[in-house]
Amino acid sequence: MRYSSQTRLAILGTMSDLHRQPIAYDLDCLRKVVADLAPDLLCAEITMESWEREDFSKASLEVREAVAPIIASTDIVLIPVAPTPERYTDFTPVSGWRRRLMRTFDRLLRWGQIQADDVQTVNGPWFGAFCHAVCWLTESLWTTKDRAAWERQNKELVENIVCAVQRDSGRRVLVAIQCQRLHRLMPLLYAHDDLFKIVAYQNL
Repeated sequence: MRYSSQTRLAILGTMSDLHRQPIAYDLDCLRKVVADLAPDLLCAEITMESWEREDFSKASLEVREAVAPIIASTDIVLIPVAPTPERYTDFTPVSGWRRRLMRTFDRLLRWGQIQADDVQTVNGPWFGAFCHAVCWLTESLWTTKDRAAWERQNKELVENIVCAVQRDSGRRVLVAIQCQRLHRLMPLLYAHDDLFKIVAYQNL
């Protein structure tokens, strides 16, 4: 592993089951990006309990089929940072007009993800702005309780990342996280810029 005086942290946005679609940013691409970057620490969306039990059944597709195999074959250290197993789609209403409208927004987001196609564009500013707008509209249709739970989960996720950095400073840290979280996580992470320098994933 390579160490420096300052922790460098990069965010890699992922796209859940769309990695199985015939796009450039598929599971093979995701595995290659992580392997080529070879971070010292890889923060991923899996709970500590599931990681300790080696139970990936509730983890995202990215963790099950891309992150876990890379961890098993390299010396990259995985840091489970998800405080709970719930993900973005788990907050979808079970019925009614809100569910129908949210499904429309979901199709719009998927269209944008497919148009973005490759890892650089998905993690670039234009898709980031598009994703932020669609996710904001979607979250506005959630119940107050669900919005509070999502916000709390993202705050706790960042706290877990910060704790990992504090325990092991001076490392190269990659946070692989579903793109729907990015507009929530980035402001929270920038609030800790005294602990690490946030860089583009290509510059990790």
